[in-house]
Amino acid sequence: MTGARDDRRRMTDGTGVLLHALAKRAGAAPCVERIASTPWASITFTGMRHTLRLRFDGADAGARARAMTAGLGYAEFDLGRYTLVDVAVAEREDHDGCARLTLEALVIESD
Repeated sequence: MTGARDDRRRMTDGTGVLLHALAKRAGAAPCVERIASTPWASITFTGMRHTLRLRFDGADAGARARAMTAGLGYAEFDLGRYTLVDVAVAEREDHDGCARLTLEALVIESD
């Protein structure tokens, strides 16, 4: 049960809204293979650093992954009470009918 509780906590620290915004860019929700989050803080801000392992399957997997990541570092996202400070593609794998992405993101609380 601890894992399920941890997943619910993660989805309330900006991860859920970030995943929704990324899926919107791709035109489809990816399969979330892994989420790893660590607390982050500066003198004035608190947030989380996320590593997201995502997968698209099917004939359009590569196109979906490209749509999600094209210009990602310059994209603006509406994340409600969170602000996306930084996001980058750390890794990408393309195989027949499958595209995997590892994204790293820093999300801070705006309120």
